[in-house]
Amino acid sequence: MINTTRYNIDTCSMLVEFMTSVWTARKLDKSSTDELVQRKNAASKDAARVNKHLLAGRTELDGIIKHIGTLRNQYFYPKTLPWTDNGLRLLPTVSFMEFNQRMVAEEGIFWDLVNDFVAVYPSLITAQAMALGDMFDRADFPTPEDVRTKFAFHVNYIPVPTSGDFRVDIGNAAAQELKDKFEEFSATRVDAAMADVRKRLKEHLQRMSDRLTVDVVGGEARARVFHDSLLDTGLELCDSVKSLNLVGDQDLEAARKHLEKTITGLGAADLRKDVSVRTDVKKQVDSILSSMTW
Repeated sequence: MINTTRYNIDTCSMLVEFMTSVWTARKLDKSSTDELVQRKNAASKDAARVNKHLLAGRTELDGIIKHIGTLRNQYFYPKTLPWTDNGLRLLPTVSFMEFNQRMVAEEGIFWDLVNDFVAVYPSLITAQAMALGDMFDRADFPTPEDVRTKFAFHVNYIPVPTSGDFRVDIGNAAAQELKDKFEEFSATRVDAAMADVRKRLKEHLQRMSDRLTVDVVGGEARARVFHDSLLDTGLELCDSVKSLNLVGDQDLEAARKHLEKTITGLGAADLRKDVSVRTDVKKQVDSILSSMTW
C-alpha cells in the first residue's frame, strides 16, 4: 500500500467532479400502462410501465448526447484517475490549467448545441403529432424555457482532504482511529488510482504487441492490420502517464520513457512498409511488458 503522507497527494492533485444532464424526452403514458396491465391480467398495476419517447424518430438530441459521451470517454476519464464511487476523480495539479481551459471550451460547445436544439424544439412538437399517433398529447411537451432547464453542465474542483482535517473534539483515541482509517482509505484510493494508470499502459502495450505481430501463413509473412491511432494514442498515453504518476513510481516512469523513445518520430507508414522496423518496435514493446510487475 502506498504511503500517502510521503507523496503529499493533497498538494499535487485535486478532486474534480463532472456532472451533466440531458432531457430524456420520455414520459410515462398512464393510459397505455393501464391498458397493458389489464390486457395481460397482471395482479398489480405496477407490473408494467409504458414510457413514451416524445421525440421518437428524431435525432436532434443525438448531437448533445454524443458530445457528452465523447468528452467523458476520450478526455475526462483519460486525464483523471478514479477516486470514489460517487463520481469524484483525481486530477494532477500540473494538469489543471489545460484541463480547465478544455472543459470551459467544451461547456461552450455543449450550450451551443442545447441552444440549437431549443430553437428547433417547437417545430419538433408539431412533427411528433403524426409520429406518436394516438399517443400524442401536447401537454406532455414542456415549454422551450422549461426544456432548457433540463440540461446542465457542471465541473467542480475540490481539495483532496487530509487526515489533519479532523477538528472535532472526540477524544484522542477516537481522533487517532479516525485519522488512521482516513489514511488507510486514502492509501487504498491511491493504490487503485495507480493501478488504473498501469492498466491503461499495459492494455495499450498489449494491443500494440498484438497488432505489430507478423504472422507466417503458408511460408508467407503477413502483417496484421492496425490503425494510425495506434501510435498517436501511444504518445498521448505517454503524456498522460507522466502527469498521472502522482506517487513517482519509477518503474512506471521507466516504462513510459521506454515507450515514448520507441515510438517518437515513427509514422504508421514506417511500420507498414518496413518489416524490420515493425519487428523492432514489437520487440521493444514486449520488453516493456515483461519488465513491469503489473
